[in-house]
Amino acid sequence: MTESYLKDKDFIKIQRLNSPRNAEKRKSLTQTDIDIDKLTSQLANHSPSNIRSSSSSRAQSNSGSNVNTKRQSLNDKEEEDKDAVLLNDKVNEKLLEDHAQLVKSRYKVRYRNDRVISYFDDVDFEYRPSILDGSINEPFRMSFEGPTLEKVIKIQEKAKRSQLRREKFPQVASKEDLDKNSSNSSSSDNLIELETEMNEKGYMHEQLVSNFSGLYVALWMAIGLGVLRVLVDNYIDDDGSLMNGEIMKFLRKDLFKVGFVDLCMYLCMYVPFFIHWLAKNNILRWNSIGWKIVSVYEFCFLIGFIYLPEHVLNFHWIAKIFLFLHSLVILMKMHSFAFYNGYLWSIKEELDYSTNALAKLEKEPPIEKDDHKSNEVKEIFQKSYDFCTFELNSQTHDESQKFPKNINTWNFFEFTMFPIIVYQIEYPRTERIRWLYVLEKVCAIFGTIFIMILNAQLFMYPIAERALMIRDSEWTGIIDRLSHWARLLIDIIPSFIVMYLLVFYLIWDAILNCIAELSRFGDRYFYGDWWNCVTWDEFSRIWNIPVHKFLLRHVYHSSISAFNFNKAQATLFTFFLSSVIHELSMYVIFKRLRLYIFFFQMLQLPLVAIGNTPQMKKKTILGNVIFWIGICAGPSVLCTLYLTI
Repeated sequence: MTESYLKDKDFIKIQRLNSPRNAEKRKSLTQTDIDIDKLTSQLANHSPSNIRSSSSSRAQSNSGSNVNTKRQSLNDKEEEDKDAVLLNDKVNEKLLEDHAQLVKSRYKVRYRNDRVISYFDDVDFEYRPSILDGSINEPFRMSFEGPTLEKVIKIQEKAKRSQLRREKFPQVASKEDLDKNSSNSSSSDNLIELETEMNEKGYMHEQLVSNFSGLYVALWMAIGLGVLRVLVDNYIDDDGSLMNGEIMKFLRKDLFKVGFVDLCMYLCMYVPFFIHWLAKNNILRWNSIGWKIVSVYEFCFLIGFIYLPEHVLNFHWIAKIFLFLHSLVILMKMHSFAFYNGYLWSIKEELDYSTNALAKLEKEPPIEKDDHKSNEVKEIFQKSYDFCTFELNSQTHDESQKFPKNINTWNFFEFTMFPIIVYQIEYPRTERIRWLYVLEKVCAIFGTIFIMILNAQLFMYPIAERALMIRDSEWTGIIDRLSHWARLLIDIIPSFIVMYLLVFYLIWDAILNCIAELSRFGDRYFYGDWWNCVTWDEFSRIWNIPVHKFLLRHVYHSSISAFNFNKAQATLFTFFLSSVIHELSMYVIFKRLRLYIFFFQMLQLPLVAIGNTPQMKKKTILGNVIFWIGICAGPSVLCTLYLTI
């Protein structure tokens, strides 16, 4: 029986998944059935049946020439069978030696320090608030006490006077002072320890602790008053109407058509779910045809929803870029759901095969001259069983949702509602919906959109019109065109910085937190403190956490697994794919393929290398200044380039 497993294609697949050539590669969600048929056919050529068939054919040819010598032909056949058995033993011995090496390599792929490594350890979800909520909003609401600096100064002065009396005039220290000292001993001791530490570090003689919560209120007051002034001026200039601006006309145009197309995109999202439902009901196999259908469908989905708004429905640029960005979100959700469960189908098939094999080996132990061979096979199946069991059971603790039970309508619907694009069976969830928090975020969404409209209409749209006039004017030379471009750049930078920050706050804080609260999604870590970045690789990781998680799992790690890339090549491929998508978004807006943003995106790679040099790592303030120069100037440079040149 051991020999039969050595030639079984499923057993060969289990070995190949743990081959030494992939030992140092990080596996991820990718299709792995690539060379199995070829490898199986090669090994099948060494099977006893094939050897016997070739032997029998030779025997038949010999018997045909000696039809009158039946006994001689029988003897020849027996000799040929003996030769076939000897040859088969040599082949199996060589295979077993290879299997022993494959078993050892399994520890490098699926184990680390005798600990099982899940393929999903690259992405994690926990109960976390957003940075603005956790650092500003919630502390401001819960612990704001008004001025605290004066209280701190008085406590410090009182502690120092008491200490001075104890040291220099212990005989005149009153009992009342000592009692008061003892009551405040803990606070004064803490202040003295902190003061000593700060003196040793050379910062300052006294610590002055305060907060800037009042300035936080003043900031929102300034924004509100500024918006009010713009509203009044716009109301007077437009003869009492605030709805006549070009931006508002764009937003009102084809509103219901855009909503209907967006709904159709969402419904198209259920096609990969249907494919897995068919696999769950044994109508098709994911590893044979399912992944091919989904891959072709994803490509057609992306191209179709780029072509439809542009060439069929003739939407304006705001509608086109909205539908394009939302189609990317849906595409990433579909891909993550499809290939997460596709990987688990492979694990489940491997588990079923290993379980049946172990049961047969235990029930009918093979009779071997050397028990070492059967032990090697059993060890392979046992390790496969242990890993696959861990991988399937570690995805969720809910028995009703363990794979493939998670492939149900409600689970997929919840995933489509979550503000995340990386699929897993379960996520951290909050206990209830805070409706006042939802109301706050809804007001923030519409308020931010309104400010964005005003900024675009009053400050950015006139500059864009000037840029289009320059682009359509008669060509007067590169120097003249660059001088006009420089003037446009200087004019648009302030409003573009405001728009950049408003878009970030609208999407990654207001909208995602509102959706998270309504869906009771517990992990609100949608962005990091990117404003403190000193290198561009930090910015690429933390400014958009949901997309970063997707690229990490389904692009970076999958490229290592599928194409045998090293880390540098996988990083380059990830940046390249991201640059192509950004350039495609510019094509949707401007209908011009200029590769400006592609070049700027790829330029981050040498900037990352420069920022990680020992000289630059020590100069964090300079790094942050350079980073903010890029943030302030980069989007404006790109916009004016696409508009004018």
